[in-house]
Amino acid sequence: YTKDKKWAERLERVAFNALPATISDDMWSHQYDQQSNQVDCTPFGGNPIFTTNGKDAHIFGLEPEFGCCTSNFGQGWPKLVLSAFMRAKDGVVCAVPVPSELTTEWRGVGVKVTLDTEYPFKNSFVYRVEAEKKTSMKLRIRVPSFAKNLRVNGQPTATRGFIVLGGFDAGVTEIRVSFEVEAKLEARPYRLYNVSYGSLVFSLPIEGEAKMKEYTRHNVERKFPYCDYHIKGVSDWNYAFTDRTFTVEEREVSDVPFSSKSYPIVLKAQMCHIDWGVEPRFSKLCAKVPQSREALDESRETVLAPYGCAKLRMTEMPLVHKK
Repeated sequence: YTKDKKWAERLERVAFNALPATISDDMWSHQYDQQSNQVDCTPFGGNPIFTTNGKDAHIFGLEPEFGCCTSNFGQGWPKLVLSAFMRAKDGVVCAVPVPSELTTEWRGVGVKVTLDTEYPFKNSFVYRVEAEKKTSMKLRIRVPSFAKNLRVNGQPTATRGFIVLGGFDAGVTEIRVSFEVEAKLEARPYRLYNVSYGSLVFSLPIEGEAKMKEYTRHNVERKFPYCDYHIKGVSDWNYAFTDRTFTVEEREVSDVPFSSKSYPIVLKAQMCHIDWGVEPRFSKLCAKVPQSREALDESRETVLAPYGCAKLRMTEMPLVHKK
């Protein structure tokens, strides 16, 4: 690990948001370009907004732009897990807390470290260190900057940066770690905001109608399940935040953690409709900034989903006064 304490948090932001957002639930299709405010994933009729990419670079498909992503996108999470545990001068560092297992040797002693967790959806962790015999190996556990009310084995802990556990007896040692996270608005350009909850970014999900496209191009067949999908947004997306407070609701984490149909966690926000509009010359593209920041109706409770779950979404929105 490096002296840059935020590198792992930046890695998590990509792995838990941008990566799953660009991959379909079944991992048979993906995007080349994605948008934080993405209200439509059908090909552009004329010139695309992407100045260097094609009109269908943002659809979910077998090869929406370049073939390199088709062959490489499956490497993302395996390589993330390879960064879960790292070697330090005095032992082992858990840098990225994902479900993982490390089998190693420390100064001639065989050691296995396992981590059970449903992070980033739930902020509790169970570490088990199994040593063949007593060892001086230390286990360092990275504590993210956004963690609050940190507890180790049920005891409040004021540690910032790393929890350092030194020396383990022969057999199995279990360490339980937990912390709390606050949902908050983060300022974005153009007086817009997004909601973060730890490493997760949240979005307003938009309902979509998907049309499957099967065809052959350059002698390469697109046929279910490795076909293309054009997804048209069919629900309202012209929303704004009316409050800075959010209610967190944890749900069951399924076999598809970033499912677009079964969210593992949601935030409930107060929102209203505004006059937003589309980008000039692009009827399927949300305008960079809303035409008006005045509330069109009463504030209402609205469900936000993890960015990686919402294939069509509004993520960066203004904060307006309640009507």
